[in-house]
Order: sequence, then structure tokens, then C-alpha cells
Amino acid sequence: MKVWRQILANFLSLGLLKATDAIVLILLIPYIVGKVGIVNYGMLAFVTVFLNAGKTLVDYGFQISGVRSVALAREQRGQLSALFWNILYARLALCLVFILVIGIAIQCIPYLKAREWVFYPGFLLPFGHVLFADWFFIAVQKAKVIAWANLGVKLMYAALVLVIIRKPEDFILIPALQGLAGLAAGGWILFAAIRQYRLTWTPPDRGSILGFIRSDFRLFLSNLSVEFNSSYSILMLNILTTDSLTGYFQVMNKLAQPLRFLLVIFSQAIFPVVCRKAEEGWSAVVLFLKRAYLFFCGPALGAILLTALFAQPLLSVFAGRSDAFLVDNFRLYLLVPVLVLLNIPATQLLLAYERKTAYTAVFLSAMAVKTLSDYLMIRYWGLRGLVLSCLIVEAWILAGLWFASVGRRRVG
Repeated sequence: MKVWRQILANFLSLGLLKATDAIVLILLIPYIVGKVGIVNYGMLAFVTVFLNAGKTLVDYGFQISGVRSVALAREQRGQLSALFWNILYARLALCLVFILVIGIAIQCIPYLKAREWVFYPGFLLPFGHVLFADWFFIAVQKAKVIAWANLGVKLMYAALVLVIIRKPEDFILIPALQGLAGLAAGGWILFAAIRQYRLTWTPPDRGSILGFIRSDFRLFLSNLSVEFNSSYSILMLNILTTDSLTGYFQVMNKLAQPLRFLLVIFSQAIFPVVCRKAEEGWSAVVLFLKRAYLFFCGPALGAILLTALFAQPLLSVFAGRSDAFLVDNFRLYLLVPVLVLLNIPATQLLLAYERKTAYTAVFLSAMAVKTLSDYLMIRYWGLRGLVLSCLIVEAWILAGLWFASVGRRRVG
């Protein structure tokens, strides 16, 4: 019963974290656009794509490998301290590499050079993310710590924006304000981890840091492919159709986002337990996954069905248009989270048994499929083609993950 209570507490805490992200940032959009103007807001969005790529590089594969390592070493204080500090050092090194590469690109590419004073203050954003040790508190099943820290980040960021952003040229400060809030919250998380778990400072271990970077490279490629898939769809739709269709798809994507958050937080909440069960053997981990997954499926499918039933009023409010074409495409697009829900057990098994090569191969192959599928489907069928392409890619991922996990069972 204690394990299930911890999972439920983690689930609720991570849910608060995701909900905070969505609500605060969405509510800020009208204020920011009103103060800086749509042109500057568009430039800011362009730069933010790069800064978010920096956050992806900082995360690398630690959201999986860090959680797994800490979950298995949580009772061994010396090992836990070494893991904590060396992962932080690795994240810092990756952040510095990102800043160096982008800095060189800014000086060499005129289009980026024209926006350099938006980039430079924005470097605080990936720096703040270095200290945000959410992977540690997820592993020790104390997600409420990062939930409160995340709430603090967003509220501090919102307050800074409301106080400082007053005129159009202030837009260059917006990423820096988010970075400052992130640094403050990251420092608080660092202090909380050291105090609660009595972590002792460990000097950098070059071998451990390089080991993390080498072993997690495949996980990083998987994370990068997910980022690419999201950006590529919007890019192709905009190039091959119209701005309006791109906007409607973005609304559909945002409305489906809470459903994806639901799946992500469930996966994060159970993953530390899955890692420990994997140490007990295949039967133990499969039995736990069956119980947890069947318990979760009902609410998840219910939320997806409810969104589909209210598709028309949702699109009417958020998109200003809710004709049969958009409603049908949105309901079809809601099959994407259903396919993602179906791949959760296979994903958990592959990652718990550290089959990173198989896991990464599935997502890299999906990226190749998406590159071709999106272009062809959008070119001939527009928005409907993109929705169908998303379903094709998710079905490919689903089949690949289950095939790889069944292969693990044969080996095991």
C-alpha cells in the first residue's frame, strides 16, 4: 500500500507541475503580445526554439538514466552524493557546449546575428535549467518538491514580466526573466536535496561525467527526435499550406497537450518503482505494470473521450471556428494520445532494462518515417494529411516499442 500511495502522491504532484506550466504561460500570452507587439513576439518565439533545444541538451538522457540510477542507489548515501553532483556537472558541461555552439552560429549566420541581443540574455534559461534537479526528486518519489518549485518559477516569472515588460523593446528581456526565475528555483531545489538527503559535495569525476554522456547519447537522440517531430510538422504545414491552417493545427495540438501531460506524469510516477521491480525479475515488473496500467487506463481513456465529445465547443472557444472539417480532424487527432497510452508498458520495460539502443532505434526510425510522411501527406491532403501522418508515425512507434520489448522477454 505504501508503494501505491507514493505513486499517487507523485502523480498528483507531477500533475500540478504540468498544470502550472500550461496555465501560467497561456495566461501571460495576451499581456506579452499587447506590450511588445506581434512582430517582436514572433522573433521571441524563433529564439525560444533554440533556447528550448538548449534545455533538451541539458536534460540529455538524465530524465531516464538519472531517475533509474538514483532510484537504485537511494539508500547508499555516498553513491547517491556522487551521482547527484556528477550529473549536475555533466548538465553544466552540456550547457556550456550549447552556449559556445550557438554563440559561434550567431557570429557566422547573419539571420541569427540580427537577433543576437535576444539570444544573449536568453542564455540564462538553459543555465537555470541545469540546477532544476527534477530527475532527483522524481527518483526518490518526492515529486511534490519540484511541483512547488515549479509553481514558484512560474509565479516569479509572471511577476517579473508584469513589472518589467512595459514597452516593445523590452521583449529581449523575457527569456532572461524566465532564466532568472529558473536559477532561483534551481538553487532552492539544490539546497533542498542536499539538506533532506544529507548529500556531501563531491568533486567532478571526469570518468563518471564522460560515462554519463556516452551512455546516454542514445536517449538524447530519442529526446531530440521528439523535439524534431513537433517542430517539423508545424514547419511543413506552414510551408505547404497556409498560416491559418497552421494556426488551427496548433490550437488542436494545445488542446490535446493536457492529455499527453497525463500520460507523461503517469510514466514518470511509476518509473522508479518499475526500475526496482526489474531488479526482482521479469515476472515482478510485469505484474506491477499490469496492475498500475489497468488502473490508469480507465481515467486516461475517459479524459480522451470527454475531449472528443466536447470538440466542437472547445474549438469554438479557442480557435474561433468549429465547422465539421475542423471538428472531424480534431477528433481523429485525439487517437494520437490513445496510441501513446498503448505504448507505455513497452517503453517502461525497455528503459527499466536499459535497452537504450532498441528504444532509440525506434524513435530515430520514426523520425525518418515522419520526415517523408509529413511532406507527402500534407502536400496532397493538407491538414487532414498531417493528422493521418501523425497517426502513422505513432502506430510505427507503438509497433516498434512492443516488438523490442517482446525481444527483451525472449532474451530474459
